[in-house]
Amino acid sequence: GGEHHDTSVYNNPHQQLLPSPLSHSVADRQSLYNTNIMMLTTATRRIASKVATSQSKGMSTVAFQTATSSFADVTPAYVAEAPTPTISELGNGVKVVSLFGGSATGSSYTSVRVSGVGSRFDKVGGEHALLANLTGGEVGREHLSFSSVAAASSALTGNVAGDVEAAKAYQISKVANSSYETQMMDQVHFTAYQNSPSGNSLANALEGTADSISSLSASSVSSLGANVFGSDVCVVCTGSGEHDKLVEEVDNALGSLKSAGSGKEVAAVGEKAAFIGSDIRIRYDSHDTATIALAFEGASWTDPKAVPLALMTTILGSFNVSSGLGKDVSPALCQEVAINGVASSVAAFNLSYSDTGLFGMVATAPDNKLDDLMWYAMPNFVRLAHGISEEELVRAKITLKARILSSLDGDIATGEEMARQMQTIGRVMPLAEMLARVDALTMDDVKATANDVINDQDHALAAIGGIHELPDYNWIRRHSYMLRY
Repeated sequence: GGEHHDTSVYNNPHQQLLPSPLSHSVADRQSLYNTNIMMLTTATRRIASKVATSQSKGMSTVAFQTATSSFADVTPAYVAEAPTPTISELGNGVKVVSLFGGSATGSSYTSVRVSGVGSRFDKVGGEHALLANLTGGEVGREHLSFSSVAAASSALTGNVAGDVEAAKAYQISKVANSSYETQMMDQVHFTAYQNSPSGNSLANALEGTADSISSLSASSVSSLGANVFGSDVCVVCTGSGEHDKLVEEVDNALGSLKSAGSGKEVAAVGEKAAFIGSDIRIRYDSHDTATIALAFEGASWTDPKAVPLALMTTILGSFNVSSGLGKDVSPALCQEVAINGVASSVAAFNLSYSDTGLFGMVATAPDNKLDDLMWYAMPNFVRLAHGISEEELVRAKITLKARILSSLDGDIATGEEMARQMQTIGRVMPLAEMLARVDALTMDDVKATANDVINDQDHALAAIGGIHELPDYNWIRRHSYMLRY
């Protein structure tokens, strides 16, 4: 029970822990199965002894039984025998991934993810979002995604068809009618990364602004794919089909993309974005509510803090006044918000990028409750650096594992998740490994991560509405640490 276990390898998603065989031979599948069994057993043994003594430390009977029963059967078939994808690489670096069922006929679902493009790389504002709108894709801050190989080929080769003016009008309307939560997430990026250079700035609005979109033309989007290399593209297909035919289709459509050569890093950027402690406040005294986004500098996709931060979002949780749980919501932050009626909604978030990230919360509250909201919120952030109850830790792990499983619910969701992993950590992480990484996290991991990210650290904040009672920057900064003697 007193043995020290190094969990740093579990916290680094770039470190491969399980084999990812490209074939589906019986020997390979048996080897993977055996490794999964061993890994899950090792991970759970590391914390089982600690949980077994937690009931005497205040863990409720229900929570104790839930936690210990989960250790009794840690290798269900859908985890230990989860299928592995087949992966190929074209000569120019395009990755082709498939996870097909036993039948070659039936429905198939394609997800194409392209890195090196996205709102971060806008020079005017909104051009990548306009390209996505014209080709049926979706824009991210560091990627574009498409639901077909043909759509991706059109976008990347400059063969964009469609009414540009109509697409611009739609995009302007979408931006104008976006929720305050969406607007504040854009604004908190804007203030946190305000010193980033043009053409490589996370401060850019995800879909641009009305003014920047209006200034765009067809020529603004036709050349956006010119700097995309084959290694920036990953094509994933799930459902029914044949891998060889998929490879042939992708080669015909995207084989002409230029190669970046060898040694290109996964989701690489030229320079790390600088996080600036700052805030932006848009005050409307006529509003009786306010929406705020509070963020600390988080972690990149491959940072060892990425997995603990994901767990910390489940510790903080989310609450909405219209939800059925009401005051019986589990996370401590959400309980205090609900019981004291200081916000109508609150949700923790963790956003990762290739070189940095944002960790924090977004909330909507009455204009006369903002001071109370921050009074309850900040101690719940800071206490992560000092330790939470064992019951909270166990419950958060169960919640995080449920989120992981739900992200793989269905062929479409599975394809999108595999494409994201291929471009952010360079491989598809086996389900057993994902769950083992969560199980291996300890209280010390949470405290160390929170100490680096939250404790006595600068923050970025964006707020809109009736914010006359929102504490100023220095008050919030002072409450990012505790004075303990």
